[in-house]
Amino acid sequence: MVTTDGRSRVRLPDGRRVDVWRGGDPQGVPLVFFHGTPGGRLQAALGDGAASRAGVRLVAFSRPGYGGSTDGPTTLTSVGSDAGSVADALGIDAFAVLGVSGGGPYAVAAAAVLPERVRVVGVVAGVGPLLELDPSAARDPAVRAALAGDLDAAVTLQDGAMTDGGGRRGSGARATVRVGGFESPEILEPWTGSGRPGVPSYRGVSRDALAFTAGWDVDLGDVRAPVHLWYGDHDRTVGLEHGQWLHAHLPTSRLVVREGAGHLSTLLAHWADVLTDLARDGG
Repeated sequence: MVTTDGRSRVRLPDGRRVDVWRGGDPQGVPLVFFHGTPGGRLQAALGDGAASRAGVRLVAFSRPGYGGSTDGPTTLTSVGSDAGSVADALGIDAFAVLGVSGGGPYAVAAAAVLPERVRVVGVVAGVGPLLELDPSAARDPAVRAALAGDLDAAVTLQDGAMTDGGGRRGSGARATVRVGGFESPEILEPWTGSGRPGVPSYRGVSRDALAFTAGWDVDLGDVRAPVHLWYGDHDRTVGLEHGQWLHAHLPTSRLVVREGAGHLSTLLAHWADVLTDLARDGG
């Protein structure tokens, strides 16, 4: 069950608003959670009980374009920096990070942008750099626009593709991510009354998809913290090759393959194990 206790809103130094959820053990090891695509802050609430038992103070925020968070351009580094600002607002210094699915790249980015503060990184079924894994993605009109620097046009094209088709796949099916290809209760958050009028419901998804594809603006060599990678060998949404690529490019990483696990079950069946491992290394 998704619990909605712990909801709040934080104002960042640049004036933007960010929807935040807090749960787990208030005295535990701080951990900032990066939700999937689509998703929102309440995705973390699915791990509330496991976080309490593991001694983890769980914090999540909705990225630009989701829920009541101020919309705006999204890059991996900008969201990684936002994590630091949210932590500042909550009086948190050092912390662990955990990203699931579409949140995976942002968790890695936070460790690269905030190497003195991020103690350990967890990535569950996280998306890898799509152009590296599937060069045919460069033929997508939205990606072409983003690569040319026209981000407004890129988001408009991606919005249209999402609302018309609910996601798309290129010729490299195993390397391409189907955003919008799964459902869980927390996905409904962007459509609640807290959403801003006039912002398309797929705006956050569009910004995520472009951030994954049009270029990772982080240097993975800047990641100093230990990285735990968990992937399912039956994941049809984010294939195991994403984890293998990250493992090959992150010297501090270890890769765990969940046999028989699909996309969501890679986390939902293993909340306790994941949070216990991260609390141990992040304390």
